[in-house]
Amino acid sequence: MKRCFVIPGPFVPANEPMTQLVYKQLRLLPFEMEVCALRYWETDDSLAERIKSDPEWKKFHVTYTDDYRNVLFSIRNVFLPSCLHHMKKYIQNAAELYQGQEYVYTSSFPAYTIRAAELIRKKNPSVTWIANFTDPINHSPYALEDRRTYQEYSLPEKIAFRLYCRYYVTGDDEAAAMEDADILLFICEEQRDFMIENYVRYYGRIPGAEIRSKSVIVPLNYIPEWNLLKPAEEVHNNPFLLSHFGRIYGLRNIDEFLEAVAIFVQKHPNFSLRIEQYGEFRKSDLGRIQELGISELFAIHEKIPYEDCIRKMGKSDAVLIFDTILPADEIQPYLPSKVLEYSLLKKNTLGITTRRSPTYRIMKASDAVVADNDRNEIVSGLEDICIRRKKSVINYASTNEQAVQNLLYRIALIEKEKQK
Repeated sequence: MKRCFVIPGPFVPANEPMTQLVYKQLRLLPFEMEVCALRYWETDDSLAERIKSDPEWKKFHVTYTDDYRNVLFSIRNVFLPSCLHHMKKYIQNAAELYQGQEYVYTSSFPAYTIRAAELIRKKNPSVTWIANFTDPINHSPYALEDRRTYQEYSLPEKIAFRLYCRYYVTGDDEAAAMEDADILLFICEEQRDFMIENYVRYYGRIPGAEIRSKSVIVPLNYIPEWNLLKPAEEVHNNPFLLSHFGRIYGLRNIDEFLEAVAIFVQKHPNFSLRIEQYGEFRKSDLGRIQELGISELFAIHEKIPYEDCIRKMGKSDAVLIFDTILPADEIQPYLPSKVLEYSLLKKNTLGITTRRSPTYRIMKASDAVVADNDRNEIVSGLEDICIRRKKSVINYASTNEQAVQNLLYRIALIEKEKQK
């Protein structure tokens, strides 16, 4: 069996989307995995049990070289010299722990995994590098266009954010991986196209067609043996319960949705509606809810455990997806994990997004109710979901085995080429 050296930053059983995504991409590859990881401060016991019972887990051999908290620099963890020291140490440790494995795998975020692979590649030019991208870095919309969040930061937080962008999420890292890695992994076509387009525009040292030829789409997927998301029974609450699970922050802008709810209530004064939010919520959105006179419709809750989320989803009449909102003519490169979860639940869903978004494409192909980020379209979507009870189920549910087929095929081609 071939060997792969994995540099993921944090790793399972930390129950974070990026750690599970990495494990799902790797678990069916025909490699022994040596993992150089950062220990996460919180683990999920139920996820740890599922991993231990997974027959594929025996291929993974994990070495923790530091704590992720020591490396993580953010607006709340602002001791930059110490964080940079630990980041450099992790990169060096990874380079030193590499023992001639035929493959090296990196995942960004965190972007500094790429720097470790670059060190390894300089000394070992024949190693095959698989670079996974979870989010864009080069000209990231969240770094450049999220002015609303930035304006609400205090001065120290603004300084910390700028330092984070300078030292932790640099376009140079992403460009290096695009140029030097042998296989590039993306979650969806829009993410791939957005990142290639920005590479060509701001770096352009190799043609976009060359980057595309190295690209593989590994969609969001699930491991059937782990799946807690069984199809939910149809419910009929009074009032009608519309729920959202996740953070409302940054470019996840709900201004038009709130205006649409106010219009909907005026048009349908006898319809009883309740909207529940679980997770981070902006004070400015709370203020706008009060100004519109719709406070009695909303219940705002803190983030709840994952299994509680699933139960709440199942007991809702319908669920919401609030997508990242960018100008209508721009590619929107982010795909919320809720698309997969709602698909597995077969739950009626209202999506609010823009037309060049993967969510919009997937929901349109599923004949689900999706509205452009326009209050009149959202009102129509609310009427479809709440009044007309239109069936609105997303069809997007690849198993882990299905999702990695193209990656396995690409690896087979590389191995065949090596044998010539």
